[in-house]
Amino acid sequence: MQSMELNALLDQLLMKDPVEATQILSDRLAETAWQDMDEAAISAVVSVVLPFLTRLAGRLRGSLRQSGLPLSDRGLSQFDALLRIYRNAQLLLNLKLTALQELIDTDDTEAYMVRAHQERVDWAVRTILDCYMAYVDVPKSLYVDLHQLVDLARIELAEEHAVGWQAIYHQYLAILTLAMTNPYGLTLDEMAEGYDCLILVAPYLDIAHEQPTRTSRFIDVTGKIMPHIALTPRSNMPGAGLFLDVGSLYQPSILASLMPRCQAQIQNLLNRLQFYFVSHMPRTQPTGVGTGAPASSLITLGYLSVHHRLERLNSHDSLPNSTLALAGVDWEGLEQPIRGDVQPMLGIADFKMDIKAPLETGEVAWNGDETSRMFSAAHPAHINEPSSWDIVNLSPTGFRLHWRLAANSRAAVDDLLLAELPAGAGGSAASTAIGVVRWVRHMEEGRSSVDMGVERLPGTAFASYARDYRAAESRWSKTWPVIVLTNEQDVIVRVIVPTTLAEETQEILVMREEQEIQVHLGAVYQTGQGFLIMEAQRADA
Repeated sequence: MQSMELNALLDQLLMKDPVEATQILSDRLAETAWQDMDEAAISAVVSVVLPFLTRLAGRLRGSLRQSGLPLSDRGLSQFDALLRIYRNAQLLLNLKLTALQELIDTDDTEAYMVRAHQERVDWAVRTILDCYMAYVDVPKSLYVDLHQLVDLARIELAEEHAVGWQAIYHQYLAILTLAMTNPYGLTLDEMAEGYDCLILVAPYLDIAHEQPTRTSRFIDVTGKIMPHIALTPRSNMPGAGLFLDVGSLYQPSILASLMPRCQAQIQNLLNRLQFYFVSHMPRTQPTGVGTGAPASSLITLGYLSVHHRLERLNSHDSLPNSTLALAGVDWEGLEQPIRGDVQPMLGIADFKMDIKAPLETGEVAWNGDETSRMFSAAHPAHINEPSSWDIVNLSPTGFRLHWRLAANSRAAVDDLLLAELPAGAGGSAASTAIGVVRWVRHMEEGRSSVDMGVERLPGTAFASYARDYRAAESRWSKTWPVIVLTNEQDVIVRVIVPTTLAEETQEILVMREEQEIQVHLGAVYQTGQGFLIMEAQRADA
């Protein structure tokens, strides 16, 4: 592969789709007779192609993040292209470490060696993160690569290049710790920020190859067992793993030394690690009545969508009507608000918008007040219709659901969910359940569908609207859709609110069956995608 020919090829590939460019470049690299090239020629190829692969991977990652779950056909091809780029990068970096060392001046050998090993481990780590961020299983070979690349770096760098080795080692500990927390239960931002923050605390982590402590986890270096699954080594796998101890991270002084953003991220990850150190309630596997097939449930995803659906169920009406929540969108899932005006009404209607719109109108826009227009422009999200998911298993505290279609499921970690459970599911009558999505993962080999795990929130829920009761004299005070949770005694214990509400007030007026209830919001119980679950109690009781 001549230098001029290579540069011309790369210029052409810049104009092509990243997936196609990856395939063309991979074929050319596979056809290259490296054994017939001298060191100078190999060096020319490596120095040009490696940066190009980095750029190509960046384009693919940016596009892949936009794919829904399960991955679309295009998303699958982009993910496969990322794995192919990783293999090409490791090929070139292997050449860089073996065939090109003789070209390096003796004074630069240390920096060259450290940089080459760092790049190899970095490519492995970033590709593992790509798998997690696509909610796809990490290929066994990728974890094997990571362990072997780090071990090779230790052999070549630990004694003579200690500083460079420590940087690689900390990166290794960070990705293993992240893997132990089950990243399929994290959002994309939590994965990225969590990994960066774990590198800062990596010096406090410890690896042992013998007996574990009560805060250590077994890491299978063969890649057969995911890091978040195994607590102890299998009896038929002696010497095939190590133990990663995270006990020191629970010391308050370590968290106190971090920036506030990292303090919150590390605390979140530590809470998740504690979750996996304890046992959980057994779950049943419900089946459809008289069929033996998995039972299914109508699932609504997204805070505003859950509120809208719950409101219809509370009013015993599952059909669309002309009264919409403050979301400014309709049941049919329009991506923009319907044309409408806010009308002066009495009672609970003060907390809503009455929409008068001809459904045949093609163009949609607000003609309401300025607040309505601002809300509409800032929040173009649409209402998700309920969709059918199979119930894999369930317990009083949660359930696992399976999406059987290749279409976008709209599943997202930390999103709010409403399940309309059929009669017989869990041995009970038909009911509804509010929950938070805790993990999403492609479970099938073809990655054509996804499963998700849901934490069920205790209590009974009803949809309502709230405003700051201290501004109750003004009928045009801001209004928010809220979901109220009550206990078995029908006492308000928590309220699910939009994040924007909590930023403005903790004293709200809630409507329930034409009754106005003053509620004081307390501490944040949980956070989610655009909403907070807050402790609450009546202020007028």
